[in-house]
Amino acid sequence: MKIIAIGILLVILLTFTNINISESSTLGKLIVKVKPESDMIAANQSPVIVGTVTNEGGKPVENVKVRISFSSITIYSTTDSDGNFRYASNVKLTTGTYVVNIVASKEGYGTGYASTRYFVQAPKPVTYNNKASGLPLVLNDYTVYLGKVTDWNLETTCFVKFGDEYKRFLRACDLYALAPDDFKSDKKTISTVTVIKYGNDYRLFAASKYFDALNLVGDAQVAYISSTWKNYTAPV
Repeated sequence: MKIIAIGILLVILLTFTNINISESSTLGKLIVKVKPESDMIAANQSPVIVGTVTNEGGKPVENVKVRISFSSITIYSTTDSDGNFRYASNVKLTTGTYVVNIVASKEGYGTGYASTRYFVQAPKPVTYNNKASGLPLVLNDYTVYLGKVTDWNLETTCFVKFGDEYKRFLRACDLYALAPDDFKSDKKTISTVTVIKYGNDYRLFAASKYFDALNLVGDAQVAYISSTWKNYTAPV
């Protein structure tokens, strides 16, 4: 009886062992390699993420579901016959370093993970004198400048230097209580205004609008500038 019992026990153990081996057997883990097409992009550019998915033997795996996540964005892609995937974002992000996380999955394979990062450069600084400087804020279709009033005439026309541009704004200076003596000399307190560009149009606002936007982030920053533009008071 003992011999029979031991035999039955061995059969049971071998059966469970085979089941475990069968259940844990897969085609191996997915191997993911990912990178941005450019490690560093300008503030008015959008990132492009590229990568490949292979098996543990280095062969490409097609039709892999690839989840791509960065900032608050998550999108899905699929690998082609060469195991490649590519995502070109249309979102322009503010200055900073962004981490891109990848999760690759396909039935029969172990899930693959990878990450990379890219950096969004700050716009070129605009320096007015040794005491004051500002950076253009690129917010979707808006560009917000801190401009310096460089000249004024009796028709209250402002001549403003901002970024790499110099423009005339008719009948605008008096909207912001500016006077000629405020900017004739380059002193510690200079007369600045906010210039917002939208498409090919430019509008002049009080300097506080630039600094208010600077203290906001993300969607709140865009919403503030959009509202400021829409509520513009045209000079008469």
